[in-house]
Amino acid sequence: MALLLVATNVVVGAVTVIAYREYLVGRLDAELATAAGRTPGGQPPSGPPPESSGGQQDPDNRFIGAPGQAADTVVAVLRDGAAVLAGYTDGAGEQHGLSRAQETVLADVAPDATPTTVSLGSLGAYRAQAVTRGGDVFVTALPLGDLRASVVRLVVVIGSTTLLALLVAAWALTLAVRRSLRPLERVASVASSVTALDLERGDADIAARVPSADLVVSREVGQVGTALNRLLGHVGRALTVRRDAERGMRTFVADASHELRTPIATVRAYAELSAGSQDVAALQRNAERIGREAVRMGDLVEELLLLARLDAATHDGAAPDAAALTARPGTVHEEVDLTATVVEAVMDARATAPDHRWMLQLADDRPLTVSGDPGQLRRAVTNLLANARTHTPAGTTVVVSLQRVPRTGGDEAATGGLARLVVANDGPPIDAEVLPVLFDRFTRGSSSRSREHGTSGLGLAIVRAVVTAHGGSVRVVSEPGRTAFTVDLPEVGDRSDA
Repeated sequence: MALLLVATNVVVGAVTVIAYREYLVGRLDAELATAAGRTPGGQPPSGPPPESSGGQQDPDNRFIGAPGQAADTVVAVLRDGAAVLAGYTDGAGEQHGLSRAQETVLADVAPDATPTTVSLGSLGAYRAQAVTRGGDVFVTALPLGDLRASVVRLVVVIGSTTLLALLVAAWALTLAVRRSLRPLERVASVASSVTALDLERGDADIAARVPSADLVVSREVGQVGTALNRLLGHVGRALTVRRDAERGMRTFVADASHELRTPIATVRAYAELSAGSQDVAALQRNAERIGREAVRMGDLVEELLLLARLDAATHDGAAPDAAALTARPGTVHEEVDLTATVVEAVMDARATAPDHRWMLQLADDRPLTVSGDPGQLRRAVTNLLANARTHTPAGTTVVVSLQRVPRTGGDEAATGGLARLVVANDGPPIDAEVLPVLFDRFTRGSSSRSREHGTSGLGLAIVRAVVTAHGGSVRVVSEPGRTAFTVDLPEVGDRSDA
C-alpha cells in the first residue's frame, strides 16, 4: 500500500512538474517575444563591427539595457554574421559584454524562428529569439535560472511531501493492518489451541470457538472464523460419536460375554457330569439341558449377527431403508403383506401364550403392503408380541392394531400413507428410568422377568434396527394401565418419500 502510494505520488509529481515547467517556459517565451520586439527599438551602432568585441562593449551604449528590458537580458546585434554589439545589464544597472564564444552561440540562433534554449557558458541557460530588421539580426535572450529554480523548488516540495506521506502512510497502514489482523490472529490462536489437545484419545472436549465479535469484523475473517467453528463442531461431534461408539462397543462386548458365559458354564457343567456318569437317564437329561443351552447360545449369536448386519446396512454409507439390506448376503427385498404377517404373529402368540388375552384390530379390509425383507419384518412383529408376553403377568390383555394413517403435515395422495402397528397391553407400566434406554441392547426391566423366560435383552433393539432399516420409526408410551409400542412403516410406493 505504501509503495502504491509512493508510485502514485511520483507519477502525479512528475506530471505536475512537467506541466508547471511548460507553463513557466510559455510565460518566459511570451516575455521573450515582448523583449525581442522591443530590442530593435534601440539605437544600435552604425558602421562595421569593432575589431575586438570580446565582451568589451561600450558600457555606456544605451542599446544594452533598453528601456523596459529586465535585468540580465542579453541582447546582440549581428551584421553579416558578426556581432556588432552584444551584452547585458545586471540588476545593479551595470553593463557587461559577452565573450567571443557566447557571441558565437547567439549567432547560431536562427532568425525569425521560435524561441530556443541556449547555453551561454558562465551565464547559464538562456531562452533566445532572433528577429531580422533592416538587414541586421537582433537577438534577445532571457535567463532560465529563475525558471529552473522554481522547478527545483517544486520538485523539492513534492519530494518532501511524498516522503512525509510515505512515512505517515506506512505508520498508519501498519497500525490499520495490525488492527485488522487481530481477529485473524485470534482465529489462528483458536486453531493452535485445538492442535494442543490430545485428540488421539477421542475423549477430548473441543470447547474452543472463534468469538462472535470476531465473525463480524470483516467478511474474510468472518468466513474463515465461521468455517473453523463449523469444522470444530464437526470434529467435536465426530469425537463424541467415536467415544460413544467405543463405549457402546465395550458395553456390548461385556454384555454379550455375560450372556454367553451362563449357557457356556451350564454346558461345561453338564458335560463334566456326563463324562463321569453311567446313568443313561441322567445322560439323556444332561444332553437335553446341553441342547437347550446350545439353542439359547445359537439364538443369541443369530440376534447379534442380525444386529451387526442391520448396523452395517444403515451405517456403511447406505440409505436407511430396506434397499440397503439387499446388498447383504441372504436377504431379500420384496413387497410384504404386513396385514398377513401381523395376523399370523397374533395367531402364534395365542397358541404359545394362552394365559394372555390377545385381540386383533384391523381398520381396513384392504391389505397393507410395505417394501422390505419379510423375514426381518416378521421378526420385528414377533419380538414386539414376545415382549408383551414376557413382561406382563398372566391374564393381561394385549391389543394388536394395524391401520393406514396419512403422513403428518401433508396430503395422503401426494405424500403417501403409513402403515401403523400398535401393540398395547394393560399390564404394569415400564419403569421411568428404563424408558430412555428401552431400545438399547441388553436392556431389561427391573422385574427381571426376561431372565426368568430366558430372553437376551436384544428383542427391542432388533425391532428398532429393523424398523429403522425399513425407513420407519418406533416409539413407546407407558403409563399405569396402558403400555403401547407404535411402529410406523411407509407403504409401498412411498419409499422415495421416507
